Amino acid sequence: MIEILHPDDDEHRLSELRAAGVPEVDVWAYAADELRALNALDHVDPGVSPPTVIDLDDPVQLAAHSRFVHFPWRSTVVRLPDAELFYRLKTARNRHLLTGTEQEAWATGCIGVAGLSVGSAALSSCALTGARRFRLADPDVLAPTNLNRIEGSVCDIGVSKVDLAARRVLEFDPYIELELFPSGYVAADADAFLGLSTTAASVIIEEIDDVASKIDLRRRARNAGIPVVSATDMGDNVVIDIERYDLDRQYPIFHGRGEGFDAGDAADPAQRMRMAASIVGDSLTSRMAFSAAQLGRSVASWPQLGSTAAMAGALVATVARNIVCGRAVTSGRHVVDVEHMLLAPGEPSGWNELSSDQISELLRVLGVTQ
Repeated sequence: MIEILHPDDDEHRLSELRAAGVPEVDVWAYAADELRALNALDHVDPGVSPPTVIDLDDPVQLAAHSRFVHFPWRSTVVRLPDAELFYRLKTARNRHLLTGTEQEAWATGCIGVAGLSVGSAALSSCALTGARRFRLADPDVLAPTNLNRIEGSVCDIGVSKVDLAARRVLEFDPYIELELFPSGYVAADADAFLGLSTTAASVIIEEIDDVASKIDLRRRARNAGIPVVSATDMGDNVVIDIERYDLDRQYPIFHGRGEGFDAGDAADPAQRMRMAASIVGDSLTSRMAFSAAQLGRSVASWPQLGSTAAMAGALVATVARNIVCGRAVTSGRHVVDVEHMLLAPGEPSGWNELSSDQISELLRVLGVTQ
């Protein structure tokens, strides 16, 4: 998707781009002073070697540690420091919040992201904190109704979500490595997405809409010993699921909620609803329960808020990072109940809210045992 060009080895290509009038941005105009400031700081991290220091006033050294990156969708070339120096700049504000060892683990781990709605927000958070290797899967293109929760442009309507996600993170860090799965998470590509014959994923962030695919991915990940994390947005609330299949290959899918279904169940719309309700039913908010009861009647699909999708993405990215960095993250479900934190007790119910008794009845009708 991009070209990373060496100032000497790729001189001919750079000349072509300049002759075509492609504008250039020089990151060194800002990076040099920032590197000088970083070079003046003490190195106190016992887990990593001191960083490489170059003479920033020597044009030969500066050229040797420079690359030119061509972004064709922007018709722009950017001159910036090489991968090592750029990463030092990019992660400078992470220092001590992540140890050097943790930052290296995060940079070299392989993060699979399946589903690029909440997954898009998770991907951005992962890339911003320094993850550099991703597999991205989503079959859809950007549509107008996505713009309430996916950072995109009206200029990009109709463009593949995986391409848009790739463009975004490559503009964060052009040295990121990407494998794209524009057909989404499908059985034919499942082994490749998990990296079973290459580099196994360090963690999977699962944000797929299809319930059967959610369960299939977990079964395959469990067999391979790959941890899976996911976030489900529930109105203003977020449900985080953590399944450490790397620590326990017997751990039940969705903590036992997804064990009683097979692929054939998803063919029946009523069964799909029962599967979804079994997985998230007891976490439904009053407004989300009303919306669920209205699916196919007054709403076409599962309602989502952009603010909650952004929060869910940040939370699930934080879980993924702590797993990859070797911290003591355990399997389980966690509910971030924003409504409980913000709303005063006894707030009157609205027309778009179900009572607790109505939610229980909805789940009973769907055949979900509470």
